[in-house]
Amino acid sequence: MAVAPEYVDIGSFIDQREGYRGGRPFIVGTGVTVDRVSVLHRIDAMSPDEICREMALTLPQVLAALAFYMANKDSIDSFVDTYDRETELAVAELRTREKPVSE
Repeated sequence: MAVAPEYVDIGSFIDQREGYRGGRPFIVGTGVTVDRVSVLHRIDAMSPDEICREMALTLPQVLAALAFYMANKDSIDSFVDTYDRETELAVAELRTREKPVSE
């Protein structure tokens, strides 16, 4: 089924390319990733309107990203969890390297 020409195909809002943004889905024309929008909404408790203002996005872009997230929740949540764990390990490793030198 094709979308009539007078309507915007919301499928055109989200793209994914290997090697771009780590292969993560993003909002076309912005580079803002779907996982970033999902974190702002779920973790930072930002409304779609607040995300629009913060990220300079349109409401349809944000809502498309959130719809994509909801349709792919398990995969995106898994990526975010893995990223958070890797970040925590990297920070802990840096802290052990930055021990103060004794006088």
